[in-house]
Amino acid sequence: MEKTTANRIVVIEGPSGAGKDTIIKTLMQRYPERFSKLVSVATRAMRPHESEGNPYHFVTNEEFDRMVENGDIFEHTVRHGEKRGMSERYILELFNANKIPLKDCDIVGVRALKSRFKNVTTIFITADKNEIKRRLIGRGDQPADIERRLQDYDKCVLDAKYYDYVINNVDLEKTIDQIMQIIL
Repeated sequence: MEKTTANRIVVIEGPSGAGKDTIIKTLMQRYPERFSKLVSVATRAMRPHESEGNPYHFVTNEEFDRMVENGDIFEHTVRHGEKRGMSERYILELFNANKIPLKDCDIVGVRALKSRFKNVTTIFITADKNEIKRRLIGRGDQPADIERRLQDYDKCVLDAKYYDYVINNVDLEKTIDQIMQIIL
């Protein structure tokens, strides 16, 4: 018998280049009836190639502050002078559509989700540091960005111990299978 996935949130996190974005995209493409990405709210301006809900729900500073005041945004931060946060309303919309929200977020976001919702599964994706470097080079990252991301790698993997599961992403298909086994 399949475990219930009702009202479950799945967090997939890891260092840059570990494959979390590819994993989330693959899960949504293969199982569109089951998964949807949990999109954060942001106050930054929408860029030409973006749209509402991709990659953020775009709001004004005033709207954001109102959402925080009324308790809808329950976790937020300021990055580069712009506010970002998670909205309970958008999570509930996905639950009402019988979708499992997929979210990439750091340990602060994980703690906020776990304090607000009962059924949060957290999965930390990692890969060997040399493999990460190869992937970053392969996707065309600039040398300075690669160096910064590799420096962040050591700090990032220290947080793995706070996640429910740790998966070494050597092979995408095996990683997807492992995640589906965890979720189901």
